Amino acid sequence: MSKINVMNDELINKIAAGEVVERICNVVKELVENSIDAGSKNIKIELIESGSKSIKIVDDGIGMSKEDSVLCFSRHATSKIKNESDLYFINTLGFRGEALAAIAAVSNTYLDTFDGKESTMINIKAGKIISNKTGSKRKGTIIEVKELFYNTPARLKFMKSPQTELSNTVSIIEKIALSHPNISFTIINDNKQIFKTTGSNDLYKTIFEIFGANTAKNMIKISCENYDYIINGFISNINLSKSNRNNMITLVNGRVVTNKDVNRCIKDAYHRVLADNKYPIVVINIETDPTLIDVNIHPTKQDIKFSKIESLTDLLFNTIRNELNNSDNGFKPYKESFNNYDYKNSYNNYIENEEDEINPYLFKEEKHVEEIRLDLSEKEINYEEEDVKRENKFIKPVGLALGTFLIAEDEDTMYMFDIHAADERHNYEYIVDQIESKKVYTTNMLFPITLEYSTNEFMRIKEHIDEIKDLGINVEEFDKNTFKIYSHPSWIKEGFEYDSIKKIFDLVCEHKGKFDKAKFVDNVCASVACKMSVKANTHISYEEQVRIIDNLFKCKFPYTCPHGRPTHMKYPLIELEKMFKRVNFSKEMGYDDER
Repeated sequence: MSKINVMNDELINKIAAGEVVERICNVVKELVENSIDAGSKNIKIELIESGSKSIKIVDDGIGMSKEDSVLCFSRHATSKIKNESDLYFINTLGFRGEALAAIAAVSNTYLDTFDGKESTMINIKAGKIISNKTGSKRKGTIIEVKELFYNTPARLKFMKSPQTELSNTVSIIEKIALSHPNISFTIINDNKQIFKTTGSNDLYKTIFEIFGANTAKNMIKISCENYDYIINGFISNINLSKSNRNNMITLVNGRVVTNKDVNRCIKDAYHRVLADNKYPIVVINIETDPTLIDVNIHPTKQDIKFSKIESLTDLLFNTIRNELNNSDNGFKPYKESFNNYDYKNSYNNYIENEEDEINPYLFKEEKHVEEIRLDLSEKEINYEEEDVKRENKFIKPVGLALGTFLIAEDEDTMYMFDIHAADERHNYEYIVDQIESKKVYTTNMLFPITLEYSTNEFMRIKEHIDEIKDLGINVEEFDKNTFKIYSHPSWIKEGFEYDSIKKIFDLVCEHKGKFDKAKFVDNVCASVACKMSVKANTHISYEEQVRIIDNLFKCKFPYTCPHGRPTHMKYPLIELEKMFKRVNFSKEMGYDDER
């Protein structure tokens, strides 16, 4: 007797539903994508009890004929592809013809559609047509899904709380709205509107409508292309970060997708400007030839493969890095501080003038003031007893607070510096500059340093001893499991030789997996910079305070330390007056100036 049974259509549809339709948000996604493919400009999602009782999608698309409105519920029935070659030229969100059949198999579904000629209303329950009659003749399509998973109790049992299901639905629609800013989306739950975009076809405005004004004003526009890809979108500056990657939104040809290589590339681009456990907000749309991607690798069509991933990641990484470096990252550019600087030999000294990409819906149009970036090389500062001879006399130290924070001021702004973070950023960029110059200058030590390790650690270090020597460290094996260091690179400051060199060796010991020399060198720069920087709760002189401020603003990226912590905060006078109610008080009392 045969043990193999051929499953009936009802069982097949229920299994398919488990793959395509796992939760309420999956149902909403599939139905909304159909509305988008139908050319809709306004899509409304109406939910009852977060969709557990009813999910209704109302659109103004092209609608369907009477014949198509019946066929659309058949498995593998679609208008998107006609033959095998179409799989390589997919320009629509849907193409498999599985979603409607899967949804109808586990619910009580109603369809009301009108294509301008025929109006049809269908009721289908558990995959079987209950009624088929003339519809309301309203332009577009209305599809309502009731009693979801009523005939699959196991699936129903694993539904989350109404609030969680609603949150997941809103999250998906937010991403879809960002991928199609030309479409207006509305979500209504229990007769209460909770989400809406205007369909302005302005991605920046859509970001504002979804994330709010504070997020929008801290976004940086990016645009680039190569032979394979065109990239447009917005990335957050260093003032915005999240504890997870949920807001790293990538779109490919208008489709919301996820790709580990792309996510890793974006995160790497923020390396050393955001903390390792923080993630940026990005909305990046990637346009490419459909033949270079494969979206047919997951039932939800959210995962994707790229045939030329290196071409994409190189373009994306370099673009994000350049835009972060060239942006003021939400800080006022330091024109006032460096207006009189003149370093004749500075190879990195330039002035940028450009208009802000500020959305007219949010802010008045304004221009960036001049921004000057300076080289990383050390400049000798001569000191006098009462004053410091320095070209930059605009930002003046006031004193230390709590042993860690340096207070300073210019004509109209108060600054607060984290002395360790600020010094660490300068030291990091100085070391990077020295290593990238390819000129290794070494310093001989009067008393060599001896480092002893376990056998396992010794073998691991010995395996990568050439990478250590390339840094300018003269090291030899000495006795059992021991190394002796005779000289070190000149960028290691006097007094920090032992701690810095030991940290470099420890980084080799701690390394896991395939050894990446570039990452190793970067970790060396950050770790040694930290070791050599002034520590918190350390009393520093006025001269040292001046040095920290001046050196920080010579940096290419003075906003964070290499680990992503802010180096300083700025408090403009007008903001301080608002905080202390001086501005409003003056107006109320009829004074021109309360100062």
